[in-house]
Amino acid sequence: MIDHLVYLTHDLGRAAAHIEAALGVKFSPGGRHLTRGTMNKLLRIGPKTYLELLAVDPDTEAPAGGRWMGMDLLPKISSGRLARWAWAVTDGRYPMAATGVPLDAGPFEAGSRALPDGTTLEWQLTDPGTAPLVRARPFLIDWLGHPTPAERLPEVGCRLVKLLVGGPGVDGLRGLRAGGGTVTYANRPAAILEATLTGPGGRIVLI
Repeated sequence: MIDHLVYLTHDLGRAAAHIEAALGVKFSPGGRHLTRGTMNKLLRIGPKTYLELLAVDPDTEAPAGGRWMGMDLLPKISSGRLARWAWAVTDGRYPMAATGVPLDAGPFEAGSRALPDGTTLEWQLTDPGTAPLVRARPFLIDWLGHPTPAERLPEVGCRLVKLLVGGPGVDGLRGLRAGGGTVTYANRPAAILEATLTGPGGRIVLI
């Protein structure tokens, strides 16, 4: 199932305010990825799915290889971009692609985030990469049996209605189905992610 969507922004507050006004909700505080040079805000958009707003953390240095999720490639004039999506797995098992073989997503590595209360949230994930800016292929994440961030977030009445995944050769991803067709795939010249969200105050499309 879809675990979360990653929306890159240069200004967490401004991006959150824009989405909050459209949906009639409030984001929850996230935390800081101390080894990745980023910070976030979170919004529950399903029982086990959330939207992550991700920005540069000015109080941490960028990793030698660059910030993850394509963060360093977001144009300075951009108000934001939907750049990644994560697929939830358990016990480090790779999901089946449309070809009938496990999705090739690379090895799992440890991840963590410092929470506002001083504790640390830990997980394992496959590499989401520092490039390109937008990636059609999802990365995989395993919360190691702990409650997921979506389950920890307040229920505010938001839902992911549809996620469009476009790009060259996305046919191999069609084995990843969620929510009775929440994910749709389309062959496109370049990678694109498009999410339609609804909330108590309305609807928004994030690209």
